[in-house]
Amino acid sequence: GPVIPLYLGADLLSNTDIRIENHPRYHAKFAKKGLATKIKFSSFRFQGLKVPASNNSLWFYNIQGLFRVAFEMYNKQEQLAVLENFQCIDQHMSGELKEKDVAETVLALLKAEDWAKDSVYSSHLLACVGSWLGQQFHAANGSISQKVEGFKVQHIERISDLPPAEELTAELFPEAMWTLLLHWMGLCDESTLEKRRSEYPILLLILEFANHNLITGVAHVLYSSLICK
Repeated sequence: GPVIPLYLGADLLSNTDIRIENHPRYHAKFAKKGLATKIKFSSFRFQGLKVPASNNSLWFYNIQGLFRVAFEMYNKQEQLAVLENFQCIDQHMSGELKEKDVAETVLALLKAEDWAKDSVYSSHLLACVGSWLGQQFHAANGSISQKVEGFKVQHIERISDLPPAEELTAELFPEAMWTLLLHWMGLCDESTLEKRRSEYPILLLILEFANHNLITGVAHVLYSSLICK
């Protein structure tokens, strides 16, 4: 699709070691990848910007271009700053962005380097991502509770004969939650199908407790046991 101009190219490259006279060459390189576009203005001039008199135009980058520049030209600290500020960017630009494009861009940046190579215990990036995910999941608790209560009403007469754990999980909890746990528990590969079937009840229990919505008999028994202690 067309490039949605969001970020001034001169600003994105201002903190890099690229000389100003070489900026146009880099802008053109990103433009070939669909990440930047050159906009020409014929009716007015810019205050405070050095624009050649014969070329009253500026380069702008879309959100993917922003992350690409960060990935290729910023140091690790600057990359983390871009990622941490992304939620704020999303609030201002949500009407302009497509979720799929944002997801692909963020994933590419996350996969660009082994951010937890030193220690998963001290990864600032993982802590930030974990915090953000936790906030989103917590905010969804109300809608999840409504869905669970509706399910209980429909199955009140056969609450002891519920569908398999995998079906319950997919029906009652957001995909993001159980996808995270599947990968976390090492159950996402086809080679682990048998193990996945046997451990899915555990995954369901985790979601029941984490969301404060008890569904299965096992969850009620365990919860009562823990509370009594």
